[in-house]
Amino acid sequence: MRQITIQFFAHLKDIAGVESISLPLDQDCPLKKIVAQLEETIPSLKGFAGGSIQIAVNQEFINTDAIIHPEDEIAFLPPFSGG
Repeated sequence: MRQITIQFFAHLKDIAGVESISLPLDQDCPLKKIVAQLEETIPSLKGFAGGSIQIAVNQEFINTDAIIHPEDEIAFLPPFSGG
């Protein structure tokens, strides 16, 4: 079975209690479904993906309508600013 890896950065790592997690994924799937599965697996993350965090897939920022492919790498990053 193929997997996707989800990495957490900054305070999201503390909230999740892990730096990363792998979830099974055998076919393309909407990010929203992955987020629901993640919230079921790690309840402390409930509501964060719909909030102000940034989500990147394979090091590119995406929106929540994105389609995730088996073996993708997803990163959850806290909001950031800069100049």
